[in-house]
Amino acid sequence: MIPGMLSCFKWLIACLILAMTARTYLRFLTLKFPDGGFVLSLGMSIAAVFMTVWLLCTVFKVSFDTPLCIAAVLIWLLPIFIINIRRGSFDKKRFKEGSVERRRFIIGFAVFALLFFAAVWVKGFKPGIDHQTEQYMDYGFMMAMYRQKCMPFEDIWFAGKSVNYYYLGQAVAVFMCFLARITPSYGYNLMLCMIFAFLTLGVFSLTSAFLSSFGSVKRTHCMAGGTAAAIMCSMGGNGHWIIYGIIKQIKEKILYGEAVTRYWFPSSTLFIGSEADAIDKGKHEFPSYTLVLGDLHAHVVNMLFVIPLLMIVFDYALKDKEKDKYSDILCPHIFITAMLLGLFRGVNYWDFPIYFVVAGAVILFSDIIKYKASAGTFAAVALKGLIVYAAGLLLILPFKKTYIVPTTGIHLCDRHSPADKLIIIWFVHVIMAISLLAFITLSIKKEEKGKTQLLTAAGVTMCGLGLLILPEIIYVKDIYGDDFQRYNTMFKLTFQGFILLSIAGGICIGIFLGRKYLKAAAWIYCAAALMLSTYMGWAVKEWFGNVVEASNRQGIDAAEVTWSDPSYDDVRDAIKILNSDNNDHLHIIEEAGDSYSPCNRLSVFAGAATTAGWYVHEWVWRNDPDIVRERHGEVKLFYECGDESICREIIDRYGIDYIYVGPKTTEKYVVDYDGFMDLGEIVWENSDQSHMLIRISDS
Repeated sequence: MIPGMLSCFKWLIACLILAMTARTYLRFLTLKFPDGGFVLSLGMSIAAVFMTVWLLCTVFKVSFDTPLCIAAVLIWLLPIFIINIRRGSFDKKRFKEGSVERRRFIIGFAVFALLFFAAVWVKGFKPGIDHQTEQYMDYGFMMAMYRQKCMPFEDIWFAGKSVNYYYLGQAVAVFMCFLARITPSYGYNLMLCMIFAFLTLGVFSLTSAFLSSFGSVKRTHCMAGGTAAAIMCSMGGNGHWIIYGIIKQIKEKILYGEAVTRYWFPSSTLFIGSEADAIDKGKHEFPSYTLVLGDLHAHVVNMLFVIPLLMIVFDYALKDKEKDKYSDILCPHIFITAMLLGLFRGVNYWDFPIYFVVAGAVILFSDIIKYKASAGTFAAVALKGLIVYAAGLLLILPFKKTYIVPTTGIHLCDRHSPADKLIIIWFVHVIMAISLLAFITLSIKKEEKGKTQLLTAAGVTMCGLGLLILPEIIYVKDIYGDDFQRYNTMFKLTFQGFILLSIAGGICIGIFLGRKYLKAAAWIYCAAALMLSTYMGWAVKEWFGNVVEASNRQGIDAAEVTWSDPSYDDVRDAIKILNSDNNDHLHIIEEAGDSYSPCNRLSVFAGAATTAGWYVHEWVWRNDPDIVRERHGEVKLFYECGDESICREIIDRYGIDYIYVGPKTTEKYVVDYDGFMDLGEIVWENSDQSHMLIRISDS
């Protein structure tokens, strides 16, 4: 058996149970998803059950662990049992009506499992945790919650203070670990694999179901459009890959017999400002790049809830007209949208304003078609928006009470992306989007049926284009000034724009395939989508190596593979000692490192709270460089002062349980062991006794 396979099966069983939990609650849907609603059910169940767990933990201080997670699943199952008991008899009609959906659901789960295992296989060639990206932070968050069993948890890099960042995405990963009864060492990578499978199947299911709602689009064209959207979204790169990764390399092979310039896959995300002397650095990331790289960051996890939100708002647009414009103010779609948007505030706050606008656009356009453009219709839509905003805010209030929003502001851009670079990056997505909008503009007056679908597609497409344009107009100010002032804004907005425009591209292909005069364009767009999707194959080869050679595979255990690296020889045994300590809230002191450095490894891999950690990250989270600098100074003082009374004072102030001295410590400080050697018992040391882990004795 492949190492870690048992953990994979346990994870899949947890997914299936969660998806089955939500099916009964989603019978109001109009869209008929080809996966039987598996993805929507799974996403909605994770959201609902996790929010139940999170509220119990934060409000009532219940322990965040396996019993609570299982209890929350049972809470959501209980109403279903009560409903079935009250019916008292077997409903043949409902059983027959649901048989097709059940078959689709089973097929959907099977496809999801295949995609999941494919991702697990690839991930096994490089499962370790890399300090050069955000993986130390993401894994450290998971380990902290897994150890501390509480939310919000104590910051691993700022002992004594709760984390001040939107951490609910990593909390969802730990929730899945508790349900599947596995550790974050496996759960980190399995969560990434699940997101890939979820995104691929979800975008396919959403796009093909939406296309089938037109009635006039053939089933094969619906499937083609769904497939195109899925491969563009979860496997595709941007236009940079086509120009520099495909066309340029083919040209070089023709001219020189081989590709002279090797394409490095992250280049697709850093094309804006890529020159060394550029004064405007930007980032235009997309899902396939992030999933290959392996960051379990906020925008990645939130795709588990972005796709269900789009499914719900698309379904709202297509549901039957009510007796008047106010009758559906309290419909399930509105409250589900509120729940998901509320959750966005704690998973990835940037997605909240983005999808509040997207959902509002779809609801507005569909209500105009159903109830005509009038003051009453606009008032009803505004009221729905108010309910969504207020209900979502109320739901996430416990998070907002502990999260201090960094002081920022919206500013007009004083620099912009070169037009030629924007064209290279986005030409495929933009051409498809403009083609779809042109078709909708010409068809909306002629079509008697399908106006709602056309306007829904138009709303999503325009929002996608708007997310590309917005970073050229405004940016949200953060600590990254000067050359990087637009970096985060561009990154967060265009990531979601990529998703929306991939779906729009699939809709365009599905519609165009059924129109004789547009079929040629559709086939060209299909070819473009296929070319974009080859990006992931190249990126996988570059990052993971030869994934066909099974002997190179290392397994799926992130921690064990990371520790097997010789560079961890000095810290491996110390981490294992900390992980065997039963203290939920463990405090340590280790070197105070810079961001994206291999420092602070004990706090990351043991989930222990260290006195001070990655500098820039804490500066961003605390929005105050002075208090972070002060903490770093205290750590330096501890290791260098040689005064036992000063060291004891720092130990008491931060409740330190262990002192660690390693290579990174001695590189960073001139360590004077006299200050702390007699403060506890040495529980590990290396052969020359220069590196050690000391357990503090009671004073």
